[in-house]
Amino acid sequence: MIERLSNEMKIHWPEVGSALFLVLTMLAFFRQQWEIVMIPIIIAIGLFAFFKPKYLFFAIVFMTPFSINLEELGRGDIAFYLPTEPLLFGFMLLIILAQLCCQIIPRSVIRHPVSIAFFIYLGWLFITSLTSVQPIVSLKYLVSRAWYIIPIYFAGATIFLQQKNIKRFLLLYLVPFLAIVIYTTFRHASYGFEEDAAHWVMEPFYRDHTQYGAVVAFFIPIVFGFITRTHQTIEARMLGILALMLLFVTMIYTYSRAALLSVLVAFIFWLIVKSRATLSLIFGIGLIMAILVLFSFDDLLMQLQKNRIDSSENLVENVESITNISTDASNLERLNRWNSAFEMTREKPLVGFGPGTYMFQYAPYQKSKDLTIISTNFGDVGNAHSEYLGPLAETGIPGLLT
Repeated sequence: MIERLSNEMKIHWPEVGSALFLVLTMLAFFRQQWEIVMIPIIIAIGLFAFFKPKYLFFAIVFMTPFSINLEELGRGDIAFYLPTEPLLFGFMLLIILAQLCCQIIPRSVIRHPVSIAFFIYLGWLFITSLTSVQPIVSLKYLVSRAWYIIPIYFAGATIFLQQKNIKRFLLLYLVPFLAIVIYTTFRHASYGFEEDAAHWVMEPFYRDHTQYGAVVAFFIPIVFGFITRTHQTIEARMLGILALMLLFVTMIYTYSRAALLSVLVAFIFWLIVKSRATLSLIFGIGLIMAILVLFSFDDLLMQLQKNRIDSSENLVENVESITNISTDASNLERLNRWNSAFEMTREKPLVGFGPGTYMFQYAPYQKSKDLTIISTNFGDVGNAHSEYLGPLAETGIPGLLT
């Protein structure tokens, strides 16, 4: 990608780097300021990124499961992941610079419908950041979204033009993640696999059991795909089976109902694909189910209100509690957050309150009848618990569509 540019530069970088490192080391010795030695190390990382961007991309992928949130270490209130987010930010600047001077990203990637959707998304985030009730918060949110989208999507799409890099990408994330899974499982076992402990035993690598469970659920179909692929060696298939078993057990003990439900839905879609059902048949079945739900909505609502099963360590009860909208605090708080998002949207339907502002603004929009034992009026925890209603409240109806 950027190698084309670097090949045109006739500079002996090893000699230049060695000389710079020697000079700065001597300076650090005489001034007794050893942090100066970090300068050539940072420069070396930058040069490596410039000449071998593909390897930096894969290095970031490998380090991602091991990234640690500064908040988890008690280093202030900044939700900043080290070392990946600084690397992503630098990688983003490098890609922008290289694209401006060398057109490193192919036009086929730039003109792809997904790319155009991302441009519209980032453009609307920029507009709503200008109209935000908290512009600084929104601009920070915009930059953080950009340093994910530009390096991961645009660089990734370019790297993935070589099919072998897709498998390499997945394995480079999966292997270190399995190490985190093993660490978390042993730590959880020391607490008897209790549900309360499941909320924090994955720290400091993941913030909570829902985030951790989401990654587990994401990789279960991928590992299943590795196992069922043809031309797979027996050894590779056995390792895949062991990894799949570990992920299944882990998913159960995350006590994340969303993870369980998403894997179940993914399995249903897999069955539909394998059955080679036509699109018209799938649409017809979906339409019939929607009509049945519409005509029996009142009865379904009454059944949901009768459900008093709370989330627990019992797997069956944990799944059944998903539909408990009477006593389960987690479910009721979700309804509270959703209703707050709707109220915010009524006030600012076009541009919303600004990207990243929901958690700071939703508290006054809570209704007393919706409050639960885990509700707060300080705007210091959580989000809208919806990937649709959150953007709706923050960026308005156009933001929801992007």
